[in-house]
Amino acid sequence: MPTVSVIIPTTCEERRWSSLQRAIASTRASEGVDVKVIVVVNGKRFDAAKLAELRARPDLTVAYREEGSAPLAQRHGRTLVGTEFFAFLDDDDEYLPQALAQRCAPLLADPQLGFVATNGYRCVGGEDRLMVSCAAAVRANPLAALARENWLASCGGLFRTSSIGPVYFDDPAPFLEWTYLAYRLALDFNMAFVDTPTFRIHDTPASLSKSDAYRAAELDVLRRIAALPLPAPVARQVRGKVGAACHDLADQARMAGRYGRAVALHARSLLLPGGWRYLAYSRKLLPFALKRPAAAS
Repeated sequence: MPTVSVIIPTTCEERRWSSLQRAIASTRASEGVDVKVIVVVNGKRFDAAKLAELRARPDLTVAYREEGSAPLAQRHGRTLVGTEFFAFLDDDDEYLPQALAQRCAPLLADPQLGFVATNGYRCVGGEDRLMVSCAAAVRANPLAALARENWLASCGGLFRTSSIGPVYFDDPAPFLEWTYLAYRLALDFNMAFVDTPTFRIHDTPASLSKSDAYRAAELDVLRRIAALPLPAPVARQVRGKVGAACHDLADQARMAGRYGRAVALHARSLLLPGGWRYLAYSRKLLPFALKRPAAAS
């Protein structure tokens, strides 16, 4: 029976307790695999009684990090893995039945695979929506497919421990870290994509993906991705996405009255692949460009 560690980062707050219990239960219910659950409590907002309850459970390995960071908690959890495979699960998401066994099958069948990614659901307003719309594109060219959609959800992968070491979780992007990781892994390893849904992400208004910081971080993450040794066609795709991010941020800056930053970002968008699409937008910024030099802030 294959052995799998599932790393669950959590703030262990009272308001997240029920969803954390659901996440743990969905992991413990896995069939066909020997599961070890590693809960990494991070930050100072934890409920002391709930943390004590977790630590009292013999079926869990519980670690604590004072710094509140899900990516760093994931990285710490990776250092605690002693099983053949490992995976991650956010404390507000859940695995579907047979999730881990379905992911293990390709890795057991082909020792050349470094990891497996699967499809899953995003639950919005009680309605399940399929995460990855074109599995065929992912299977044909995983790197190129990332320009269309990220196929590696935080709870959607299974990784071979002997191949994917803690170094891949060092220096994580503060947001969009799974898109960045998907590019890195697809560059270095063979992978398989399983189109069967194996997880459910519960989308809420409080999700980090809704925050302003998340949106603002997109440009920096795309620049990090563009610096990777990507094949030329993929590199051009990524640079085009950098241009689109510059355009979006330029419009946000203009609406906020930060005209110098808006002009600078708009100028960058014009110089990147597909920049011609934003040329007409120049008329909205031309008066400000003529008044003072563009300077990003």
